[in-house]
Amino acid sequence: MSDGPLTVSDFIELPIIQATLPDLVAGSAGLGSEVRWVHSLDVPDVSNLLRGGEMILTTGVSIGSDATAQRRFVRDLVAEGAVGIVVELGFAWHRELPAPLVQEAERRGIPLVALRRAIRFVEVSEAVNGSLLTTGHALARRGEELHRNLDAIVLEGAGAEVVLAEVSRLIGNPVVLEDARRELVAYSSTDQTEADVVDSWSGLKWSGQEAGEADGAVAMPVTVRSRTWGRVIAIQADNEFDRFTPIAMERAAVAVGLGLMRGGEEDELRARSRGNLLFEFAAGLVDPLAAARRASTLGFPRRHGQLVAVAAVWRFDALDEGISFEEAWTPLMVPIRGALSEPDRPALIGSRGNCMLGLLDRGTKGSEPDDIASRERLAGRFRAALVRHEIDPARVAFAISGARDSWDDMAEALVRSRLAAEAGAAGPARDWHDSSRTEVGQLLLSMRGTPELLSFSQERLGPLLEVGGDRGRDLLETLESFLHCGGRKTEAAAVLGIERQSLYHRLSRIESILDVNLKDGDSALALHLAVMIRRLLAWPG
Repeated sequence: MSDGPLTVSDFIELPIIQATLPDLVAGSAGLGSEVRWVHSLDVPDVSNLLRGGEMILTTGVSIGSDATAQRRFVRDLVAEGAVGIVVELGFAWHRELPAPLVQEAERRGIPLVALRRAIRFVEVSEAVNGSLLTTGHALARRGEELHRNLDAIVLEGAGAEVVLAEVSRLIGNPVVLEDARRELVAYSSTDQTEADVVDSWSGLKWSGQEAGEADGAVAMPVTVRSRTWGRVIAIQADNEFDRFTPIAMERAAVAVGLGLMRGGEEDELRARSRGNLLFEFAAGLVDPLAAARRASTLGFPRRHGQLVAVAAVWRFDALDEGISFEEAWTPLMVPIRGALSEPDRPALIGSRGNCMLGLLDRGTKGSEPDDIASRERLAGRFRAALVRHEIDPARVAFAISGARDSWDDMAEALVRSRLAAEAGAAGPARDWHDSSRTEVGQLLLSMRGTPELLSFSQERLGPLLEVGGDRGRDLLETLESFLHCGGRKTEAAAVLGIERQSLYHRLSRIESILDVNLKDGDSALALHLAVMIRRLLAWPG
């Protein structure tokens, strides 16, 4: 098929149609109309089924024997923009088409063709439509349709990842967004894993600096406010590129640029990419070597000193109603990353849900002591970043690991830091939590899938939980504060904001309900574990 438009006359002359012994019975005036698509149709009502330029294939069964219905079928097809009607004889009509159908087609100037030999319509559609997709006119049409779809995506507020997903689906290959520093910002693929996409992308050999050229890739520059922000890149991995690929990538570059102009999305994309890597690495889904390689595409150097894992978790009820964890973390990722970075030693920071994870380069061994004082300074910088954004540091629990020598040890360090932060978020506020040594909260969280934990807590606290209402909540809060304060009554009363006599009365009531003596060490320990289990198991981490 040539690059020129396919006319109705050309369609009839196609070998696959000639094999059916076609007979043009009406509408020769429309033989020059352009065929933009082939569509099989066997329903009586064709309203809103077509987009214009279709050649209709039908058996005629749904049209029926009523002359009025036959004329209406032709009129409706013309109104919907069809350019030709092909009817296979042998189903509704055996020797010739009915006169009302032929007369109406002639009157409307739409070609009506009778096929005297059977053929599978799907074979015609596949053969013709596959060729139509590569014609110049069809390519332009597909490009404009994609342009409208992507504009709608951007106007609806969806981000670059949605744009990449739509384009990747259409071209059948992975699509990558990188910034001007050649760092990976986002990607989408229908079949390839992230590791496969990153490997393919990082292995591309470029011969140009602007859009650039590389075997197995099509790249288009992304422009934001008259400056080149980065590139969108299609990677030939699943299917061969066709003539539509560069058109689709050009449209993608424009849509991504428009989305980035809204502001804030760039930071969100980077945080999500870094978060995906850190959380997948911590979960054991990415091996250390692959994680280090992927981290280098996100601005974290392959050559580094000792590594430190950090984690932060929002405390329960820390966020205003209607604010999601993601919305809370997004504006903080850049300032936190800046606060935790050192000159020439960038931090890798990302978030997912209520948790933020990070890896920090602490320099060569011995260049900075790995001690409590250094971790306190790091925690102070984290708190300062929150304060600058008018966030009370007490609303976030922050955990820091000890320094490790390589990526091989960092998955465990990230998990321990996350558990320490989650445990800290469910307990009394502290400036920071040391994840290099296991605390009780971390131990309990690591065992949260064990049914015996909840059973133990309910057994110990059951009578108190049955009190219910404000009275029950006050007593439970009193017990928890008293135990967290190590049994120091003056301190517990201050935390609760009540008089010591009120505290004494509540503690006496608790001992009576639970039939325990809070001065007994074993009883106090068991109750402390029980309230911690109850708080930790209710935590949405």
